[in-house]
Amino acid sequence: MSERGTGVLEQYGLEVSKTWRTRGAFLCETSQGLKLLKEWTGSDKRIQLEYEVLSALTEAGLQVDCCIQNAEGNLVSIDEDQARYVLRDWYGGRECSTRESGEILTAAKLLAKLHQALRCLDTENILEKKQEEFRREQRKREERKALEAAKEGGQKPEESETAEIKKAESEDILCQAQEESLAEMLARHNRELKRTRSFVKSRKKKTDFELVVIGGFEKFYRQAEEAAGLAAAFPVCPKNWWCHGEYSHHHVLLGEGVLAVTDFSRMRRGIQVSDLYYFMRKILEKHRWNLKLGCRLLDTYTAVLPLTGEEWKYLYILFLYPEKYWKQMNYYVNSNKAWIPARNVDKLRVLENQFEARALFLEELKERAEA
Repeated sequence: MSERGTGVLEQYGLEVSKTWRTRGAFLCETSQGLKLLKEWTGSDKRIQLEYEVLSALTEAGLQVDCCIQNAEGNLVSIDEDQARYVLRDWYGGRECSTRESGEILTAAKLLAKLHQALRCLDTENILEKKQEEFRREQRKREERKALEAAKEGGQKPEESETAEIKKAESEDILCQAQEESLAEMLARHNRELKRTRSFVKSRKKKTDFELVVIGGFEKFYRQAEEAAGLAAAFPVCPKNWWCHGEYSHHHVLLGEGVLAVTDFSRMRRGIQVSDLYYFMRKILEKHRWNLKLGCRLLDTYTAVLPLTGEEWKYLYILFLYPEKYWKQMNYYVNSNKAWIPARNVDKLRVLENQFEARALFLEELKERAEA
């Protein structure tokens, strides 16, 4: 227990038999199972939100990396160096393999179940109940502290309540800044693409990367314009629910008795098919846009959670926009243009080579969206 940060484990009243490092965190074998200890740089408001959502998902039967309250009822524990840590439930599985179609389909099905459970937070007012429960426990702890302070200092209990606790009770932790709409984001990306093409054309001595850009820009930009036009004309956006925010094979743990989703650090209110798009795009890029696999992923997800017409159309727009191409162009704009790494040139060429296969998948998806 000599490693920096592990001293905070004493604040949880757990018997810890073993700890070891893993990806910027500590895995801990404890009397209550496997736990993950990691430094926390976010706000108290954010960790409270995660706790309320993930504890509700746990009660619904899902395996997630819910944070744990320490012996004093706090979600964040502070060590002797004033560093802040959070302890989470963890699971003895391994990451979902992108090479095994069975595991990929399992992850797609798990995503649909996760989305179903997240919708219940709204439809059954579960999150509001969790918030009130958390605040009730918080008030009780403060009352106990107030009584102790009153006994020691002779002051009235109500005088020892802190302004921070009153503020926490009045704040709505669900309030978030208004996000840029899909239409606004795609229009901005397209302006950036046009500026980049103009710059590349103006270069007298072109690099290999710039030559590839000149050769294939038009076909990608046509898709970008079409996607932006569809987004701008979209009549009614799908309903907002809670989303994972960055669902990928890295965040799915599989094993004996283990089917877990981890890392809700980007959890937000949004359109849930954005999660499906992000997961599928990562997988299909690795599988050269295999049409059969793409259809199986869609069928697996929708067998659990059918999509509305608006969700199908929104998903089609997301896939139609050449996001990976825009990312490569964005990297180029923000890099040293005198030397572009060979791997970035290779990535651009892979996008060129996979263009037709991706187009076949888009045709299939368009038919489903228009059905």
